[in-house]
Amino acid sequence: MQAYNNETDRTNYFNQTDLTYKFGTGPIRHTVVFGAEVGRQNGLNYRQSGLFNGVSSTITIDPRNPTSYVPVTFANNGGTDANNTYKLNLGAVYVQDQVEITRYLELIGGLRFDHFDLTSRDRRTFVELNRVDDLVSPRAGVLFKPLENLSIYGSYSISYLPSAGDQFSALTPGLAIAAPEKFVNKEVGLKYDIFPSLQFATAIYELDRTNQRFADPNNAGFFILSGATKTRGLEASLTGYVTDAWQITGGYAYTDARITSNNSATIVAGNRVGLVPYNTFSLWNRYQFTEQWAAGLGVIHYSNFFASSDDTVLIPEFTRVDAAVFFRLNETWRAQLNIENLLDRKYYSTADGNNNITPGSPRVFRLSATANF
Repeated sequence: MQAYNNETDRTNYFNQTDLTYKFGTGPIRHTVVFGAEVGRQNGLNYRQSGLFNGVSSTITIDPRNPTSYVPVTFANNGGTDANNTYKLNLGAVYVQDQVEITRYLELIGGLRFDHFDLTSRDRRTFVELNRVDDLVSPRAGVLFKPLENLSIYGSYSISYLPSAGDQFSALTPGLAIAAPEKFVNKEVGLKYDIFPSLQFATAIYELDRTNQRFADPNNAGFFILSGATKTRGLEASLTGYVTDAWQITGGYAYTDARITSNNSATIVAGNRVGLVPYNTFSLWNRYQFTEQWAAGLGVIHYSNFFASSDDTVLIPEFTRVDAAVFFRLNETWRAQLNIENLLDRKYYSTADGNNNITPGSPRVFRLSATANF
């Protein structure tokens, strides 16, 4: 067993402003959205490694009785633990035009420009690194409405993930020169109102991810941008009221996410992407028995998935049942009891690599009261 404490403090200032303008050009109607976004984020990334009894970084435990009461102290290891501050400045402008050609056909086109400026300062060496990216993301779509309650659409879009990743917490010399990851998404789907209060939606899609970073074996701390994955999937959902008293929210997804380029001896083309199950399913039911009392029952299912993309450690499938009871005293007060993992099943919910696997929570009760004034 090992231990660590990874602290990341952040302060955020963001503003987003949108302007919507509608006008016509003959029989064609336009809905144009102009927008801008500015933001600043300051943060501290500080990791501390744990020492058991103040001496050893690991202890041996019995997996049949894994709870340990050995005292742990935490300290920053200057050689390997992160200790840096960072600041992020960003700005973006975007425009989108939704063109209604007829009542049956609409076209959508948009463009977004992002300026992304990240600076990271190592508090141990006082080295400061900076990375600036100017990114252009287009999107296009078509919407066909053959019936009043049916919409069929297709879309194409490009987006990016900066080289610092989605946490923006640190830069290294290798990350500072690495290009952003690129995502190209193509999707076709439909939305159908079975009743005015019950909607069915489904879509199929293909997502190509390129410029993924993998360690350069000939240059420690730097990367080869040869990583690529392709994700193909189908999604379906049913949301709304079956009756005035019975509300449901359900969804199913089939996802086939594959490595499409050889990146190391163990992560090769054809491997499944880690943490992505083929099948996921969820269904939540809420029934209003009286004006005051309601109850909910739901189920979540994940098929098996790999702990990482080397496809060596398989996390078994699991099904979890949740429940809830709702009570409304009056217009001001309401309360609810949520029960997660009602049947107290043992399962593994996720992983952070092949040797850091997270068990799912046992049965949990949460009681809350809310007042509106």
